[in-house]
Amino acid sequence: MLQVNSLTVEVGGKTIVEGASFTIMPKDKVGLVGRNGAGKTTFFKTLGGDLEPAGGSVICKGGFGYLSQDPRQAGEFDGRRAITHILAGRNIDEQLTRIEKLRIAMEENASEANINKYTKAQDLFSSQGGYAAESEARAIAAGLGLRADRLDLQLSVLSGGERRRVELAKILFAGSDVLLLDEPTNHLDVDAKTWLLNFLRQYRGALLVISHDLELLDEAITRVLHLDRPGEDDLGNLVEYKGTYSQYKSARAEDEKRLARKATLESKEIDRLQTLVDRFGAKATKASMAHSIEKRIDRMEANRTKAVTKDRVLKVKFP
Repeated sequence: MLQVNSLTVEVGGKTIVEGASFTIMPKDKVGLVGRNGAGKTTFFKTLGGDLEPAGGSVICKGGFGYLSQDPRQAGEFDGRRAITHILAGRNIDEQLTRIEKLRIAMEENASEANINKYTKAQDLFSSQGGYAAESEARAIAAGLGLRADRLDLQLSVLSGGERRRVELAKILFAGSDVLLLDEPTNHLDVDAKTWLLNFLRQYRGALLVISHDLELLDEAITRVLHLDRPGEDDLGNLVEYKGTYSQYKSARAEDEKRLARKATLESKEIDRLQTLVDRFGAKATKASMAHSIEKRIDRMEANRTKAVTKDRVLKVKFP
């Protein structure tokens, strides 16, 4: 379960969202959407722990898997093989590293002691389901389009796209209770996208995803969180919609029509009141009334509805 309480997110001195609260339960599959530049990735980084919140809290109950949009640099892997990195999702990598060291020692000196150490380590690893887990890890990697021979190479020699798929495979293999996935279909071909879509359909944990892939959003999610932030200087607001992305688009379009009507009515009322102020302000006997109306106008301006313009509507960077 992912629980967000009164979360405030800031970047560059600007507030993305203030006091946001929501909960994602097991089996919930939620898409985070909003216009390009609204701050979705910054919000996501805060949920994932890459950025500190300006206020509030993010509580994750259970294992936690986070795929960021920024690829890891090759130098961060310290000679680790791709398959070893995936197995690290369940901390199996350390056992494999030990077995590999024992194998090298046995090949350099095939003494009875070295052979026994290697054999015992292999038997223990097998009895604990280690080799079955490796087979599962390789199957996940294959589903994401990674060739078997590439998994035995060091991560540093793989392409950026391959490394990101390895990172995604590690997260999926870990079996986390909560998944935060930022653009998980990047670098995936059609077959790999289909495989991932089926995986997420069957996933029984809590999922929050940002994606450009409308098929993923339509078929793998059950709820949408819309980050409503019209401009970079505006304070954002999280609005929840039930259903798929297509259902969300329809409901959002109706909301935008309603907001546009409300904004028009507010503008007309402000204009009407300003006309009264201009008329009464010229009369000494009406000055007090004019001042009272001006205060009312100020309050309306402070809480004025901002209608969404067409060119800003739902350019999803899925996110």
